[in-house]
Amino acid sequence: MKDNSQDKDQPVGPPEELPGGASQALSSALQKTFESLLQEPVPEKFEALIARIREAEARKAEKPDNEES
Repeated sequence: MKDNSQDKDQPVGPPEELPGGASQALSSALQKTFESLLQEPVPEKFEALIARIREAEARKAEKPDNEES
């Protein structure tokens, strides 16, 4: 059974605004981090997985749809 004792400590309402432009600084830092991650090379194992998924999707698209009832 899950222990819900920590749930009582969670805030009920939305978080308060961060003071002194901290929100904007955090937003900018997260955006820069996200953009840098998009520039990272994709590992070979993921490239192979993506290729298999695309092949499977292409095969499904080529088959006529069978209606299931």
